[in-house]
Amino acid sequence: MSTHRANALALLLTAALAPAAAAQTVAVTGGTVIDGTGAAPTENGVVVFTDGRITAAGPAGSTAVPAGATVIDAGGKYVIPGLMDGNLHLFLNLDLETLILHEHRLHEIVLEAAQITLKTGQTTVFDTWGPRAALGQARDMINAGEAPGSRIYLAGNIIGFSGPLGPDFRESHAPYVSKAFVNRINETWEEDTGRELLWMTPDSVADVIRHYTTLGMDFLKYGASGHVDMNLISFSERVQRVIVEEGHRAGMTVQTHTTSVESFDMAIEAGVDIITHCGISGPEIPIPMESIRKMVDRGVACSVLPITARRLAALEEHSPTGLTPYMKIGAINRANMIEAGAKLLMSTDAGIENPVLRAESATLAADTVDPRVKLGEGHFNALVGLEELGMDPMEVLKSATSNVAGAYRLEDEIGTLQPGRWADIVILDADPLASAYNYRAIHMVIKEGKVVDLDALPVAPIVSSMKVPE
Repeated sequence: MSTHRANALALLLTAALAPAAAAQTVAVTGGTVIDGTGAAPTENGVVVFTDGRITAAGPAGSTAVPAGATVIDAGGKYVIPGLMDGNLHLFLNLDLETLILHEHRLHEIVLEAAQITLKTGQTTVFDTWGPRAALGQARDMINAGEAPGSRIYLAGNIIGFSGPLGPDFRESHAPYVSKAFVNRINETWEEDTGRELLWMTPDSVADVIRHYTTLGMDFLKYGASGHVDMNLISFSERVQRVIVEEGHRAGMTVQTHTTSVESFDMAIEAGVDIITHCGISGPEIPIPMESIRKMVDRGVACSVLPITARRLAALEEHSPTGLTPYMKIGAINRANMIEAGAKLLMSTDAGIENPVLRAESATLAADTVDPRVKLGEGHFNALVGLEELGMDPMEVLKSATSNVAGAYRLEDEIGTLQPGRWADIVILDADPLASAYNYRAIHMVIKEGKVVDLDALPVAPIVSSMKVPE
């Protein structure tokens, strides 16, 4: 740990123990500030925050450092907003061993995941499918200061999808455990929003969603198309509109899972706010530019799953079937969306990588090349993937900061280094606008005005610390 970082950490920890009435003011000085708004970088910039909220930001010549403020010297470094992932899964460990061993500790694994993301510069993450109660417990613990971790916003189940041991995920594993266990696990995710909704009338679905929005999630996500059967449409446009209307009535953003050309277009017509992994349109046919322009014109945000050229080459060499054709078409879709000026959100679909299962993977040769779904790695590779498609470097940065905040209607809270926002800051040793690889050069992470002890994370790993047998 650098001397500046250690001193700042000690001062901030001391301040946390002081009486509540004593406001703690901190200034990050001397660095090149890239505020996430799209404005040109400010050399020798200053960011001031008090009690976790930014109070001033600008050039050193016109931004005063208050007397008595703790100063973090960022000279020669680059100061950016905390990074975000618009679509990940803090509990994605669906193997039977994990589900059986840790059925009643799911929130602990969520905390582990949120600490891996925070360690790698992601101060806020958006979990778009997972066990709602466990995610909510971890979210609330982090918000209350009972555990470190990225700020969590969650959706719970993907409306219309089964739970982990159902037909949308790993139903083939169900015969190896009791029916009671299968039912418990599936209901932990579904909470009466599973496949049974696919049989219902719009009015009946509306009743279910109206109740579901009271359970403590932050936004809604539904399946416009299938997960295993990616070519199938799940909900009619009438039902999709009802889900969107109920989510909006509850004050939530609504997003959907699409995997085909028609599910993409139907979701736009239904009025969604975000289309999740919207670059996926099947193994053969790119999304028509007409639909992409419609998405842009209606202000629908697009959560994409970029991969690097190295990863795509590795998939083509070592795993030419499966999802590889989808990834090839996806690269075309993403390039077309960049050209059309779509609001792209960097996302990964990532979860905690189980080292034992990775070592036993039949596709190990491809898995280890710029992985996308490995939490703590995928977002770095995704940013490089966007850069390789020709996205402007400032837009790459916005895809993981202000674009995500805006799409989730949180732009007044997070996503930029502007007064009033949470002081979520990443200090880099290298310029991210010069190369997306430089997002890995993390010098310091600050969340809500407090320096994060990166060396201490994750605090109590369960999955990521598993040892591969020799």
